[in-house]
Amino acid sequence: MKSKIFLFLILLTLSFFGCSAPSVFYLRPAGEEFHYDQGREVVSRSDSVATTFTNFEYQEGKTFSLYAEISNNSSETFLVDPSLFYVEAFKPENKFITKYFVIDPEEKISLIQEDIINTETSKESAIGVNIFLGLINTVADIESEAPVEKVIDDAVYWGNNAYNEAIEYDIQKENLQNMKSHWVNNVLRKTTLAPGEFIGGLFYIPIQPEANLIILILPIGNTTHKFVFQQKS
Repeated sequence: MKSKIFLFLILLTLSFFGCSAPSVFYLRPAGEEFHYDQGREVVSRSDSVATTFTNFEYQEGKTFSLYAEISNNSSETFLVDPSLFYVEAFKPENKFITKYFVIDPEEKISLIQEDIINTETSKESAIGVNIFLGLINTVADIESEAPVEKVIDDAVYWGNNAYNEAIEYDIQKENLQNMKSHWVNNVLRKTTLAPGEFIGGLFYIPIQPEANLIILILPIGNTTHKFVFQQKS
């Protein structure tokens, strides 16, 4: 009984402060055949231009991650450009909500690189500020004839502060570099496909929480492949 009361108080507190668990969504093929591949529900489209296999992978924050593999069936070379992929979202009773594009990988990589540069700049500034404040503090200690121990302690404090901030920025930079590596190597990017060639990779679409049905539309060469998914929570 006490545990139930305690749980109720926690939930009441979270509700009072506007805190709640993030919504969890997933996608399933809607009204079309699919096959399983390592637990994934894979749907496909094929015509004289291209063959596309795609499947839902996972939710990452406020985006869905999907995988697509595209083959060139034609005698022509064409461009696969994920920035042209888009989604039409619908509420129950097929009420259209909005149209939106997948996250452009080239733009995302550029933004991550900017964050890496800004992080390095912020690190250098933070170290400089700590050194400057340490020098000011040391001069103040000496002018006030502070004990040697205090002068040393203050110098050590500012030195440690600079070191710790540098470590924090290095961790941020490493995380950003890992993120950039993921987008460079694992995400589907703009690629020219010659006849018989194929390309595969992840792509990300923003989540529309109120949607219960989405149509994924992939312009490929001079054809378009459409996939319908149910959005569930």
